[in-house]
Amino acid sequence: MSLKHAAPLVALLLSVPGDAPRAAAPVPSSCAQAPLFQRYARNGMVESLPGNKVRLTAVADVHSADCGTPDCYFTKVRAVFHFAEGKGCRVREVEVSTEDGGCIPEGDRAPSKREAFFPKGPADVADPALAQLTLRTRKADRALVLLPKNLFYFEDVKAGAPLHTTLPTGEEGEAACCWGASIAESHFRAE
Repeated sequence: MSLKHAAPLVALLLSVPGDAPRAAAPVPSSCAQAPLFQRYARNGMVESLPGNKVRLTAVADVHSADCGTPDCYFTKVRAVFHFAEGKGCRVREVEVSTEDGGCIPEGDRAPSKREAFFPKGPADVADPALAQLTLRTRKADRALVLLPKNLFYFEDVKAGAPLHTTLPTGEEGEAACCWGASIAESHFRAE
């Protein structure tokens, strides 16, 4: 047999189904369609994972408040949501990985961080009435606030400090802590 005829024959043999049983494909999480994740999912930021987990990947931009003016600094946030057994999509814990990037020289970048974040009280992301999900580390020094329209990532937070998701107003007595990096509006497609 010539080499000219061998390639099609090999391709044909590889395409014939074998008798070996195939493992069932992992079941994707239905929680990826939860109301809290809808805007992120429409913009390709949500991924359903096996084992009833959902990964949300976003780029936090500290300049989102100035009309999305681009700059070269960002923090990539990857949050893997682990849900409790049973009905709904009750958040048990969220494994958050962060990585600073942009025009920070490679040698000056802070190392990537990975830590478990926990909700304060029960939080079911499938509940359409859930307007905000606040997660903090056990030490409460970092936080993640997820709203239906944006995500805010906070570092170096004091335990119990308020987490602001709007710009300071300059009002007398306004708490000084803490403003987080959010997703620039320009990262979302027009809706």
